[in-house]
Amino acid sequence: MNALIFSIGRKIRDLRNEKGMTLGDLAEKIKVSASLISQLERGGVNPSISLLKSIADTLQIPLSALLGEEEAKPDESPYVMKEKERKALTTEGGVKFILLSGSYDLGCEFIYNEWPPGSSTGKEKYVHEGVESGILLEGELEVELEERAYRMIPGDSITFRSDMPHRLNNHGKKLARGIWVNSKPWIFSIK
Repeated sequence: MNALIFSIGRKIRDLRNEKGMTLGDLAEKIKVSASLISQLERGGVNPSISLLKSIADTLQIPLSALLGEEEAKPDESPYVMKEKERKALTTEGGVKFILLSGSYDLGCEFIYNEWPPGSSTGKEKYVHEGVESGILLEGELEVELEERAYRMIPGDSITFRSDMPHRLNNHGKKLARGIWVNSKPWIFSIK
Protein backbone atom coordinates (compact mmCIF):
# COMPACT_ATOMS: atom_id res chain seq x y z
CA MET A 1 0.00 0.00 0.00
CA ASN A 2 1.31 3.45 -0.95
CA ALA A 3 1.88 5.51 2.22
CA LEU A 4 0.82 8.76 0.56
CA ILE A 5 -2.44 7.26 -0.75
CA PHE A 6 -3.16 5.81 2.72
CA SER A 7 -2.44 9.21 4.31
CA ILE A 8 -4.69 11.00 1.82
CA GLY A 9 -7.50 8.54 2.57
CA ARG A 10 -7.22 9.08 6.32
CA LYS A 11 -7.27 12.85 5.86
CA ILE A 12 -10.38 12.64 3.67
CA ARG A 13 -12.12 10.51 6.31
CA ASP A 14 -11.07 12.84 9.15
CA LEU A 15 -12.11 16.00 7.29
CA ARG A 16 -15.39 14.44 6.16
CA ASN A 17 -16.18 13.45 9.75
CA GLU A 18 -15.22 16.92 11.04
CA LYS A 19 -17.76 18.40 8.64
CA GLY A 20 -20.42 15.91 9.76
CA MET A 21 -20.69 14.29 6.32
CA THR A 22 -21.41 10.62 5.72
CA LEU A 23 -19.72 8.61 2.98
CA GLY A 24 -22.97 8.91 1.04
CA ASP A 25 -23.12 12.69 1.48
CA LEU A 26 -19.63 13.18 0.05
CA ALA A 27 -20.17 10.64 -2.72
CA GLU A 28 -23.43 12.27 -3.79
CA LYS A 29 -21.88 15.75 -3.94
CA ILE A 30 -19.02 14.63 -6.19
CA LYS A 31 -21.12 12.12 -8.16
CA VAL A 32 -19.23 8.91 -7.33
CA SER A 33 -20.22 5.83 -5.35
CA ALA A 34 -19.94 5.65 -1.57
CA SER A 35 -17.99 2.43 -2.15
CA LEU A 36 -15.29 4.36 -4.04
CA ILE A 37 -15.00 6.91 -1.23
CA SER A 38 -14.76 4.08 1.30
CA GLN A 39 -11.99 2.37 -0.69
CA LEU A 40 -10.16 5.69 -1.04
CA GLU A 41 -10.40 6.39 2.68
CA ARG A 42 -8.85 2.97 3.37
CA GLY A 43 -6.02 3.59 0.89
CA GLY A 44 -7.31 0.90 -1.44
CA VAL A 45 -7.42 2.88 -4.69
CA ASN A 46 -5.19 5.33 -6.54
CA PRO A 47 -7.43 8.36 -7.04
CA SER A 48 -7.39 10.57 -10.10
CA ILE A 49 -6.28 14.16 -9.69
CA SER A 50 -9.73 15.35 -10.72
CA LEU A 51 -11.36 13.16 -8.03
CA LEU A 52 -9.04 14.54 -5.34
CA LYS A 53 -9.71 18.08 -6.55
CA SER A 54 -13.49 17.47 -6.41
CA ILE A 55 -13.18 16.10 -2.87
CA ALA A 56 -11.01 19.03 -1.75
CA ASP A 57 -13.44 21.53 -3.27
CA THR A 58 -16.42 19.82 -1.62
CA LEU A 59 -14.63 19.78 1.75
CA GLN A 60 -13.69 23.43 1.14
CA ILE A 61 -9.96 22.89 1.53
CA PRO A 62 -6.97 23.29 -0.79
CA LEU A 63 -5.79 20.08 -2.43
CA SER A 64 -2.48 20.61 -0.63
CA ALA A 65 -4.26 19.92 2.70
CA LEU A 66 -4.93 16.36 1.53
CA LEU A 67 -1.29 15.96 0.54
CA GLY A 68 -0.05 17.09 3.94
CA GLU A 69 1.72 20.21 2.79
CA GLU A 70 2.22 23.17 5.03
CA GLU A 71 2.01 26.57 3.41
CA ALA A 72 5.33 28.39 3.49
CA LYS A 73 5.47 31.89 4.81
CA PRO A 74 6.42 34.73 2.46
CA ASP A 75 9.74 35.24 4.25
CA GLU A 76 10.79 31.68 3.34
CA SER A 77 11.90 32.70 -0.16
CA PRO A 78 14.03 31.30 -1.69
CA TYR A 79 12.79 27.82 -0.93
CA VAL A 80 15.12 24.87 -1.46
CA MET A 81 13.41 21.50 -1.52
CA LYS A 82 15.52 18.44 -0.87
CA GLU A 83 14.77 15.39 -3.00
CA LYS A 84 13.58 13.35 0.00
CA GLU A 85 11.06 16.10 0.93
CA ARG A 86 9.25 16.12 -2.40
CA LYS A 87 5.58 15.20 -2.56
CA ALA A 88 4.63 12.61 -5.16
CA LEU A 89 1.26 11.47 -6.39
CA THR A 90 0.53 8.63 -8.81
CA THR A 91 -2.79 8.81 -10.64
CA GLU A 92 -5.11 5.91 -11.39
CA GLY A 93 -3.83 6.18 -14.98
CA GLY A 94 -0.26 5.51 -13.78
CA VAL A 95 1.19 9.02 -14.21
CA LYS A 96 3.49 10.15 -11.41
CA PHE A 97 3.55 13.84 -10.46
CA ILE A 98 6.41 15.07 -8.25
CA LEU A 99 6.14 18.62 -6.94
CA LEU A 100 9.45 20.46 -7.39
CA SER A 101 8.41 23.92 -6.24
CA GLY A 102 7.53 22.94 -2.69
CA SER A 103 4.60 24.41 -0.89
CA TYR A 104 5.76 27.99 -1.29
CA ASP A 105 3.03 29.73 -3.27
CA LEU A 106 4.73 31.36 -6.22
CA GLY A 107 1.48 31.35 -8.13
CA CYS A 108 2.47 28.31 -10.18
CA GLU A 109 3.28 24.61 -9.87
CA PHE A 110 6.62 23.27 -11.08
CA ILE A 111 6.24 19.50 -11.54
CA TYR A 112 8.41 16.59 -12.67
CA ASN A 113 6.25 13.99 -14.43
CA GLU A 114 6.78 10.33 -15.27
CA TRP A 115 4.48 8.57 -17.74
CA PRO A 116 5.09 4.79 -17.80
CA PRO A 117 4.32 2.99 -21.08
CA GLY A 118 0.55 2.83 -21.57
CA SER A 119 -0.19 5.49 -18.96
CA SER A 120 -2.50 8.47 -19.28
CA THR A 121 -3.56 11.42 -17.15
CA GLY A 122 -7.06 9.94 -17.22
CA LYS A 123 -9.82 8.29 -19.19
CA GLU A 124 -11.36 11.66 -19.97
CA LYS A 125 -9.88 14.99 -20.98
CA TYR A 126 -9.93 17.56 -18.19
CA VAL A 127 -9.73 21.33 -17.79
CA HIS A 128 -8.52 23.73 -15.12
CA GLU A 129 -7.55 27.37 -14.81
CA GLY A 130 -4.35 28.87 -16.16
CA VAL A 131 -1.72 28.04 -18.72
CA GLU A 132 0.28 24.83 -18.90
CA SER A 133 3.81 24.55 -20.31
CA GLY A 134 6.01 21.50 -20.48
CA ILE A 135 9.18 20.08 -21.95
CA LEU A 136 9.67 16.40 -22.67
CA LEU A 137 13.03 15.12 -21.45
CA GLU A 138 12.76 11.45 -22.39
CA GLY A 139 10.42 9.07 -24.24
CA GLU A 140 7.42 9.99 -26.37
CA LEU A 141 4.20 11.67 -25.33
CA GLU A 142 0.89 12.44 -26.98
CA VAL A 143 -0.84 15.62 -25.86
CA GLU A 144 -4.54 15.67 -26.76
CA LEU A 145 -5.95 19.20 -26.94
CA GLU A 146 -9.63 19.39 -27.78
CA GLU A 147 -9.91 17.33 -31.00
CA ARG A 148 -6.22 17.38 -31.98
CA ALA A 149 -3.28 15.27 -30.83
CA TYR A 150 0.33 16.46 -30.73
CA ARG A 151 3.23 14.01 -30.62
CA MET A 152 6.19 15.10 -28.51
CA ILE A 153 9.72 13.70 -28.54
CA PRO A 154 12.63 14.63 -26.24
CA GLY A 155 13.41 18.33 -26.44
CA ASP A 156 9.92 19.31 -27.63
CA SER A 157 7.98 21.77 -25.51
CA ILE A 158 4.34 22.80 -25.51
CA THR A 159 2.28 25.64 -24.05
CA PHE A 160 -1.51 25.81 -24.02
CA ARG A 161 -4.46 27.28 -22.17
CA SER A 162 -5.51 24.81 -19.49
CA ASP A 163 -9.19 25.56 -20.05
CA MET A 164 -8.89 23.59 -23.31
CA PRO A 165 -9.94 19.95 -22.71
CA HIS A 166 -6.68 18.00 -22.57
CA ARG A 167 -5.14 14.64 -21.73
CA LEU A 168 -1.55 13.35 -21.89
CA ASN A 169 -0.79 9.77 -22.97
CA ASN A 170 2.30 7.61 -23.32
CA HIS A 171 1.55 5.18 -26.15
CA GLY A 172 5.25 4.27 -26.43
CA LYS A 173 7.22 1.35 -25.02
CA LYS A 174 9.53 3.45 -22.83
CA LEU A 175 9.08 5.65 -19.79
CA ALA A 176 8.47 9.30 -20.70
CA ARG A 177 9.74 12.05 -18.39
CA GLY A 178 9.10 15.76 -18.47
CA ILE A 179 8.99 19.01 -16.54
CA TRP A 180 5.65 20.83 -16.45
CA VAL A 181 4.53 24.19 -15.10
CA ASN A 182 0.94 25.11 -14.31
CA SER A 183 0.48 28.89 -14.08
CA LYS A 184 -2.33 28.38 -11.57
CA PRO A 185 -1.67 25.64 -9.01
CA TRP A 186 -4.26 22.89 -9.15
CA ILE A 187 -2.61 19.47 -8.82
CA PHE A 188 -0.96 20.35 -5.53
CA SER A 189 -3.22 23.42 -5.06
CA ILE A 190 -2.10 25.98 -2.57
CA LYS A 191 -4.72 28.49 -1.49
